[in-house]
Amino acid sequence: MVGLLLAAFPTAAAIIRRTADADAALSTQVAASGALHSAFTRFGYEPKRGNRYESEDGRAIDVLVPSDTRFRQVELGGRGFDAVPGLRVVLAGHPILIDLDVTLTDGTRLQFAIKVPTVEHALILKALSYSSRHAPKDLVDIHNLLQVAHLRGADEIGGWRIDKPELPGSRGDAQRELYQLAATAHRNPMLNASGVRPEVIVALIRAKVGQPRT
Repeated sequence: MVGLLLAAFPTAAAIIRRTADADAALSTQVAASGALHSAFTRFGYEPKRGNRYESEDGRAIDVLVPSDTRFRQVELGGRGFDAVPGLRVVLAGHPILIDLDVTLTDGTRLQFAIKVPTVEHALILKALSYSSRHAPKDLVDIHNLLQVAHLRGADEIGGWRIDKPELPGSRGDAQRELYQLAATAHRNPMLNASGVRPEVIVALIRAKVGQPRT
């Protein structure tokens, strides 16, 4: 998600991070129907542990559904899924459509269009992800998304409402997590591990994110 947004909205300030799998988000209703499971298996993907599907050549897709509060495992239609906070606002919003022209390492060329969350919605997901798992990779993604928002206009990146103070719902939850990150940035050892400079992410949060409710 973040890699695709950086391809669409490049910035020299980004910290490059690689990933080997892909995430697919869907509503609980679609997940329970089994339609995606049927489609994946038809195209050669086999269900592995939990909500993960893998192909014979090593490609992997993790399937996610919304959660209102925290990361958790849920069962829908007899299959397990990772439930992710913040995903409901993403599925309810208008995605960004990116046209891709990809050359694989074996020289194969692929052309397709893909829907991804807006930069703001991606930031909400990453802020709430960091609050649950405290992974350095989420800090890199938060930094990169804020850099994009800092350099681009709101209309260009699909809108930007999280700069309004004291918002409710997932935006408000993300505001609280981001301001907590800013408050502890200079003593956060994971920032050193991620390569994100504390003073930079603090400045970006204060410039692009509204004050949360106290």
